[in-house]
Amino acid sequence: MSRLFGKTQGLRKAELDTLERLLQRRSDRSRLVGVDLARELGERAWELGRNIGVLVGRNGHVERVLVGDALGVPVPELGPSPQAGRLRGVRVVRTSLRGLTPISDEDRATLVRERLDAYVRVVIDEVGEVLWVQHAHLDPERLDAHDDSRVVSERAPQRLSALSREYPAEVTALEEEIVRRTLGLFEVGSSERALLATVHEGDLEDATRRMAELYELVVSAGFDVVAHTLQKRDRPDPRTLVGSGKLEEIARLAVKHAANLLVVDRELTGVQQRNLEDKTGLTVLDRTEVVLRIFERRARTRAAKLRVALARLRYQLPRLSVRDHGMSRIGRSTVAGVGTRGKGERRIDLDRRQMRDRIHRLESLLARVAKQQRTRHRARMRSRLPMCSLVGYTNAGKSTWLNALADAEVLVEDRLFATLDTSVRRTRLPGGHDVLIADTVGFLRDLPEGLVDAFRSTLDELAQSDLLIHVVDIAADDAREKEESVLETLDDLGASGIPVLTLWNKADRIDRDGYQPLARAHGALLVSANERDDRIRVREAIESMAFDGERAESPDHSSGLVE
Repeated sequence: MSRLFGKTQGLRKAELDTLERLLQRRSDRSRLVGVDLARELGERAWELGRNIGVLVGRNGHVERVLVGDALGVPVPELGPSPQAGRLRGVRVVRTSLRGLTPISDEDRATLVRERLDAYVRVVIDEVGEVLWVQHAHLDPERLDAHDDSRVVSERAPQRLSALSREYPAEVTALEEEIVRRTLGLFEVGSSERALLATVHEGDLEDATRRMAELYELVVSAGFDVVAHTLQKRDRPDPRTLVGSGKLEEIARLAVKHAANLLVVDRELTGVQQRNLEDKTGLTVLDRTEVVLRIFERRARTRAAKLRVALARLRYQLPRLSVRDHGMSRIGRSTVAGVGTRGKGERRIDLDRRQMRDRIHRLESLLARVAKQQRTRHRARMRSRLPMCSLVGYTNAGKSTWLNALADAEVLVEDRLFATLDTSVRRTRLPGGHDVLIADTVGFLRDLPEGLVDAFRSTLDELAQSDLLIHVVDIAADDAREKEESVLETLDDLGASGIPVLTLWNKADRIDRDGYQPLARAHGALLVSANERDDRIRVREAIESMAFDGERAESPDHSSGLVE
C-alpha cells in the first residue's frame, strides 16, 4: 500500500520525492504538532500550491502523507473501528491555504467516522509561514448530539509556539472520559456491540416490527444491541443502501455507544457490504449473515451441520472479491501448486473453484441424508401411525408443546431458532391411540433462500404429514402477520391441503377472556402449555382430527424416540 495518498496527478518526480521524505520525519510527541513538522508542511504546501497533510501516530511517527488541492486534503479509509470507547491513536495534521476559517463539516464527519485523536489545521500565510494552529476533537460531553457540529469541539486558534507540551496526557484524559461516558453507561461484556439499521419505504409500523425481529435475531446470535436507526428511502442506495447523512449518523452512534458492529435488516450485495465497512469503519453484517450464525450455533446433528455449511458456502460464493483475495497468481515464478490449473491462475479463481467443489460434496452428502430420511419415513408409514407435525414461526413454542404432549426433553429456550433438528416422539392420546409428534425448524419472514434450499428435504417432510399443528404466539404484536407468513410457506411446500389444528399459544400472557371469542371465530384453540387443562384439550383435539372411525385398530403402544 502506498503511503502517499491523494491528488498526486501532475506532480513531478522530484516533488513526489520531496513529499515522500516527509514519511521520515517525526513530530514532537509532546505537542499537538511539532514545530519543525508544521513549518515543513507549510513550505511544501506553499511550493506546490495545494494543501498537504500527514497522519501522525501518538509516537510522533508520520504514517501517511496526504496530498490535496487548494480547498482541503482527502483522508483514506483507515480500516476497522478501534475497540469499544477508544480513539484510533492517530491524528490528521494538514495545512490551510485559505486562512483562518472554521473546520468544515466534511472534516468534522471524518473526525467522527474515523475516531481520530484530533483534526489539526496549520494555517499558513502567502509565503508559507505558519500563522495559527487550529484543532478539533470529539467532545465526550456532547456524545448525545444528533449532528457532527455538536459532537465535535473546536478549540480556539493558537500560535505554534504556544502549543502545550502536555499533549500525550491530554489525549489520554480525553479517551478515558469518552470511555467513562460511553462504556460507563452500559454493561459491557465480551460479546460484540451491535448497531442496528433498517431502510423502509414509508410503512413505519412494518419497519418497527422488522426492527424488533432483527433485535431478537441479533441477541440470539450472541451480540449486545446498543442502538438502532431507521431511514425512509423510496429506493435504497445501490452503493451503500443508506444515504450519506445516515452514514454520518451511524458513525456518531458508533462513537456514542462504542459499537463495533453494524447489522442491516436486508441482504446486502458484496459491494454494499464493503462500501459500508469503508464508510463507517465498522464490521458490517446483513440479516442473512446473522441468521446463518444462529443456525451455526444451534446445529447439533450431523445432518443439520451439513445443511448449515452448505447454506454458508452458497452465501459466500458470490461475495468473494478481488480485494479480499488479491490479484496474485498461483505458481507464477515456479511450478504450479497442487490442485491449480497451472501457472497464472488467480487466487480468487482457485478459491471459487474450491468452494464450488465443497458445495458439490456437501450436496452429495445431503442427498444421502435425504435418502435415509425417506427410509425412516417409509418405516413410519408401515407402522400406520399418523404423523402430526408441529409448525409455526420461530420461538412460537413448538418445542414446548412437543415436551408437553410427548414427555420429551427437547431443548426449550426463549430465543429464535433454539432448535434446528427435527425431533419425532411417539405418544398415546386419551382415547388409546398412538401418534407420532414431530417438532420442525421454525419459520421466519424472508428466510434466506440458501437456508430454505439447504433444509428443503426437512421441510418437504411436512407435506407427508397427516395433521399440522400450527402453533401461534398470540401474545406477539404481529401474531396475525406471522401466522399468515407460516401459512404462505406451507402453501409453497405443497402442504396447504393437510388438516391444520391451530393453537393460539401463550394465552397466559394475554387477556384470555377477551381473546376467547376471537379464537372461536378463527377456529383456533386458545391455550398455554403451562396449563394442564389446555394440554388435555389439545391432546383430545389431535385425536379427534387425526383419527376417524375406521382407524382404530390396536396399534403397538410402545413409546420413545423414532429414528
